Amino acid sequence: MKGDVRESERAAARRLEERALNASGAFQSLVYDGWLLGYRPGPTKRLRCVNPFYASALPLDEKIEHCVGFYAAAKLPAIFRLLPFSEPPVLDAWLERAGWAAFERTLVLRAELADRPSSARDGVEILDAVAWMPLVAPLLGTSAEALPPAIERTRSYPLPHAGAVIRRDGEVLACGLLKLEDHHAGLFAVTTAPDWRGRGLGRAVVSALLAEAQRRGAAIAYLQVTADNASALSLYRRFNFSASYEYWYRARAGDQR
Repeated sequence: MKGDVRESERAAARRLEERALNASGAFQSLVYDGWLLGYRPGPTKRLRCVNPFYASALPLDEKIEHCVGFYAAAKLPAIFRLLPFSEPPVLDAWLERAGWAAFERTLVLRAELADRPSSARDGVEILDAVAWMPLVAPLLGTSAEALPPAIERTRSYPLPHAGAVIRRDGEVLACGLLKLEDHHAGLFAVTTAPDWRGRGLGRAVVSALLAEAQRRGAAIAYLQVTADNASALSLYRRFNFSASYEYWYRARAGDQR
């Protein structure tokens, strides 16, 4: 029975990761013997790395060599993202022995969205995601070159989504993004301008996004946060988020970026 429970938990974690990749717009990827090879340039590592989600058949050393060559051709660092359900199970140990160092441990947090009365949004605006994108570009550090394709990806995204902002005198001080799939709500890009941190703006954005998620029928919320981000973890604990599982990256020297 214990083995069945564990397998059920692994399957649930894998499905949550699929939702997160869908929400992140993981369209630039290839499937290689059960592994998803993401190759979208940019700061989001999980979209430009190997996600070893499904069962493998080819020899492991052959697959690693193929991935190294693939990322070299794409002019991207070769990075693996290791999860509780990575396939094959020996992959993490194999990479460690071969000198691929672990970095950036990340927690996947999950919370049940209990019924609660409507509350004021504390100055938070809920916007169409396409309209949200150019407003938050300066806060998120999105360059002028990267903004048009980001807007186009947002416009063509096939699932429900919405953005949140707090503005003062026209300036966006805090923001967040909500993406929904089959009663699950993912929270992304929750950010507060450095000079305005510690004033409850992030808490207001998260509260408004969760309320919007409930309004749209979501029952579970999830998000990802690096394990050393103490302030973010403290914020999310206020909303009863708890760790569901974790993942980490592995790369060779010089490629940990």
